Amino acid sequence: MIRVGCAGYPVGRDRYWRSLSFVETDTGKGLPRLETLAAWRADIPHGGEAALQALRTITHGPEDRGFPPSGRKLPKNRQVLCGSFRESLEVHEAWMATRAAAEALGAKIVVFESPPSFQPGSDRLRDMYRFFKTAARGNLTFVWHPRGGEWASLGDKVCAELGLIRAFDPLRQPPPRKGAFLYMRPVIARMGVLGVDNMATISSASADVPTYVALSHRASFRDAERLKDLLGSKRAR
Repeated sequence: MIRVGCAGYPVGRDRYWRSLSFVETDTGKGLPRLETLAAWRADIPHGGEAALQALRTITHGPEDRGFPPSGRKLPKNRQVLCGSFRESLEVHEAWMATRAAAEALGAKIVVFESPPSFQPGSDRLRDMYRFFKTAARGNLTFVWHPRGGEWASLGDKVCAELGLIRAFDPLRQPPPRKGAFLYMRPVIARMGVLGVDNMATISSASADVPTYVALSHRASFRDAERLKDLLGSKRAR
């Protein structure tokens, strides 16, 4: 089974769910109210599924693109306590809010995207291991997308030890060696579209493993429909 969708709603939700059955919510910079998330959940048709982006306060520091989250800015003397899965009040509160949002949305997958600045090191690994070993998951599955290239040889080991699914860009990276499913986040130039070769690469990477594909470029909805049609023989949804 392959689920193809977008990061966020590039078109109205009614139109979106008539064509696709998966969405990755664009919530990393800020979470909607729980009432809004519950309304989104009500729009998801039978058999549809939503994954939730975790707040970037957990993963991003003030030096990273995309920080701070939309809404209030943190006092300058406390901004450093955000990001890198640190053991801090800000990170803890962001995780509590993310978990509540996932429950309101009915999401079973939470996606944590770490920025390129988050590279392997004893302190970073210590904080990351502590965070994921103590975070109450319930029925949630955690997907981690390391943007930094230095995780190429270590990422699979970390995911295996922490029970994570490693997201990857199939246009630039081979699939992870292990995992209950594959989670692809292809990166396309913002004004670009998925070419035939791109779609063939995604199809080949999925093999016979359950797969999620989340597109985030400007033409994501149109390309998701095209990719879904191309992958029809693999039961894309």
